[in-house]
Amino acid sequence: MSGASAAQFTRRVEVGRTSELGLLLDEISYATRELWRSRIVLVFTFVLPLAWLLIIGAIAGAQIDPNSGAPVMQFVTPAAALMGMMFAAYPPVARSLAEARERHLLKRIQGSPVPIWMYLVGRIGGAVILSFASVIVMFAVGMMLWDVQLIWRTLPATLVTIVVAIATFAALGLAVGALARSAQLAQTFAVGSALVVSFLSGLFTLGSTAPDWMATTGSIFPPIHVLDPLWDQFSPALTGSGWELGELAAVAVWGVLGLAIAVWAMRRQPRVQPTPAHAPDDDVTVARNRLAPIAVQAVARPSRLALISDQTKWSIRYSRRDLGWVAFAVGMPVALYVFMTSQYANSSRPFGLPFAFFFACGMAVYGIGVTAFVDVPNAVVDLRDRLVLKRLRGTPMTAIEYLSGRTAALLILAVALTVLIFVVGTLLYGVTVSVAGLPLAFLIVVLGALTLAACGFALSCVLPNARATAVVGLAILLPLSFVSDLFVLGDNVPAWFGTIGSIFPLRHFVHALAGSLNPNGISVDPIDVLVMAIWLVAAGAFAVRNWRWEPAR
Repeated sequence: MSGASAAQFTRRVEVGRTSELGLLLDEISYATRELWRSRIVLVFTFVLPLAWLLIIGAIAGAQIDPNSGAPVMQFVTPAAALMGMMFAAYPPVARSLAEARERHLLKRIQGSPVPIWMYLVGRIGGAVILSFASVIVMFAVGMMLWDVQLIWRTLPATLVTIVVAIATFAALGLAVGALARSAQLAQTFAVGSALVVSFLSGLFTLGSTAPDWMATTGSIFPPIHVLDPLWDQFSPALTGSGWELGELAAVAVWGVLGLAIAVWAMRRQPRVQPTPAHAPDDDVTVARNRLAPIAVQAVARPSRLALISDQTKWSIRYSRRDLGWVAFAVGMPVALYVFMTSQYANSSRPFGLPFAFFFACGMAVYGIGVTAFVDVPNAVVDLRDRLVLKRLRGTPMTAIEYLSGRTAALLILAVALTVLIFVVGTLLYGVTVSVAGLPLAFLIVVLGALTLAACGFALSCVLPNARATAVVGLAILLPLSFVSDLFVLGDNVPAWFGTIGSIFPLRHFVHALAGSLNPNGISVDPIDVLVMAIWLVAAGAFAVRNWRWEPAR
């Protein structure tokens, strides 16, 4: 090759290569899009904090904080922003890194132009972008609806506090992702621990006095050391620039610890099961067996009852192994029940009933709602999207038998969730129920679960795919849970909460369950049962008429 040709070739290669900055920006862009498509990120980064902000705003939007003289929402909005940035930076990074290790992606990256550090920085960069987007959304809503004011003299300290917090949450996500054995386990642990720490830090219980053990435990973790400076930085009554270096140092220590754990754990690789060694004549034996005559035996078609029973068992096993369902339909209601009851058991009697009893009904209905309204329709629609339902036509199992098995599993799980919540209430808080009302409570649980499932399937008929079904389902369930008395909000709830809640079946479900188990005597309002039955018939008829067995083209 001549000198001129070589020089020309070199210039072409140099022009074709992407700079490190370009690669990094591409990684951040890809990571941002990937995280945006995740239903968990959408729900916990935007839907949950925004729903919580709107609910608290509806209850206490006009109240004034007696200590500072500022509106209460001046302090609620930073808490919602903290909630969004934590859920945007912590669980997504944990899942992303764990998934990369699980698929041996990091090893393959070593043979690409992208260094491993750039891949990890790209994941963190995507989480940072979503975190800031969540913060901007929360403050924009606060400014528009409740005239939340930015304190300009403390703005530099506020920005630094937010940056340090996001970096710390992302570093902790790296630690969890590096230690977890699977992406699902990493996501479940990260979301679950974030929820637990949020309650321990008082994010969900603003304005109330937490038990000493909760306050002491919460002070260990980073959120409270971010929330306190943000409150001071948004308080018009305080002077100064808002710098709280001690709190920033406490948060940064967690970030350094998370990063150190991640670096240490990244040296480990997922274990690969060795392939068992074959005997020398295994291949010959297998070949001979393939050539041997095959005895064809007539196999009778399984009975319909056997098919439904097998599908029911499989659905229950699938749910038990689904860490997401275990976390959100079982772990979250139980944790919420324990935390909230420990705080309000002696200070609140919703609808004249003991708090521990009524809140047990609310958390049982919430767990059933996650299962029936979100999880089961999402699982079925996912099978439809992957053409599994279409392939059922070539198997002994018909669509009716498949759905019957799914429904039976749903009802078993609904009853089990209810029993679990009340067992926890009985053991920890002495909750008692009406024994005579147990049969009626069983029927109400069945009716409520079927109603919510019918509503979930009706919703899936108008949505394009499983991801949309899950995201929209959770986005509907969370706000409705607040206005339907599943979460006890105190005596300052606006009257229109009850009006909106009375339209939908959730509120009637929890009140009917509480009435059937009322230790003072059965007191079920027939209207509650009637409203659930109407929703069951209407939503069921809509779902049957509009259901598709194949994905939309």
